[in-house]
Amino acid sequence: MRKVFKIILAVFLVLVIVAAVLVGLVLLDVPAYTATNSQTLTPSGALVGNALVVYDPGFTGAAKTVAEKVAYTLQSNGYKVTLAGIKSNAISSSNELFEIIVAGGPIYAGGPTASVKDFLSSLGNPMATVGVFGSGSGPQEQADIDQIKNAIAVLPNGEALSDAIIVKIGNSQDINQRTLDFVNDLIR
Repeated sequence: MRKVFKIILAVFLVLVIVAAVLVGLVLLDVPAYTATNSQTLTPSGALVGNALVVYDPGFTGAAKTVAEKVAYTLQSNGYKVTLAGIKSNAISSSNELFEIIVAGGPIYAGGPTASVKDFLSSLGNPMATVGVFGSGSGPQEQADIDQIKNAIAVLPNGEALSDAIIVKIGNSQDINQRTLDFVNDLIR
């Protein structure tokens, strides 16, 4: 009986340690530090404007997939797009150079990651159209949008971002259509 108790206790301790490590990774936003890449996408036709798409890849990389789709859709609509990881040097450019700025990443604990919030708060008072996307499982619900809006509202420049276009794009949805709708909202 004592041996069984020790085994149960050991399994419980391992589970607690694993859970603590996972929570720590989410709270510290570890995947963001791997997002240092950037690339520029040039339209094949006439140049309409410049756009910046910044992403925190998250643990699964789903947000990077959404960011790439947003960037390529903007490119196909005539925008020169800088697609950059949230920790890329490319995002240090002045936001006045861009007509559209998009930031996104996974939704953890009902809101954007710390790195996305930090990026949005660094924008100051952008003259650009700002879009924010969250990636996650399940379809978009108003509660998801409200939680992202609430997270943005507490930023130092929350008033400047009150007109941001916000969307959640879930893994189970038609990502191509949701991305197209999001970009269409941005370029109107």
